[in-house]
Amino acid sequence: MTQEFSRRAQMKKKKRANLLINSLLAVVGILIIITLANLLSSNDDTAVEADPGDEQQQVTDEGQQDVESEDTAGAETTEESEATDEAESTDETEATEEDQTDTTEEQAEVTTEPSMDPIVDEVIVNTAWQPVGTTQTGEHVSSYTKGTVDWDEKIKALQYASGLSADNMYTIFLGNGGSPQKSIGTVTSKDKSEMYRIYLEWVDGQGWKPTKLEKLNQLP
Repeated sequence: MTQEFSRRAQMKKKKRANLLINSLLAVVGILIIITLANLLSSNDDTAVEADPGDEQQQVTDEGQQDVESEDTAGAETTEESEATDEAESTDETEATEEDQTDTTEEQAEVTTEPSMDPIVDEVIVNTAWQPVGTTQTGEHVSSYTKGTVDWDEKIKALQYASGLSADNMYTIFLGNGGSPQKSIGTVTSKDKSEMYRIYLEWVDGQGWKPTKLEKLNQLP
């Protein structure tokens, strides 16, 4: 009886030991599975983070931003260059106009001379005087009939040389100046403070041009 009881006790101990070992093995297996699962999950995350496609996309985006920045900078530079060129062109145009004006003023020469005529205070010649223009065509025929085109253009030339306005100028005399293409006119302001005798010459296609002005101290 004692031997049988001892044998049964040993068998129970073995069963308990086997059950404990199996339990431990099961726990260890579960831990191994969990560990492997974690490792695989970590590797997948790393692979996703290091996806070359994402790096390529990032590089592409950065490159596009650089190109857009360069295009924007180039456009701004072009606009600035155009604005600078326009300003320089305007300055050059203004400078050219000023130079032309200065040249005209330098070329224009006004001469004043005394006169032996007792009613003439001085004789003035201005090289800047130009023909006053004309609407006449064909062969020019000088006219001394008041109201004709040629007469009106002569009056315009007298106003131009004297500096008197149309409403402040009386024409005392307008006649032949020694040839068909030359005329002489005597004019005065309304208050007679200014009196002039003006010599005109016809320029084909351009009209009557003043050639000489005499300041008078009295009317002829």
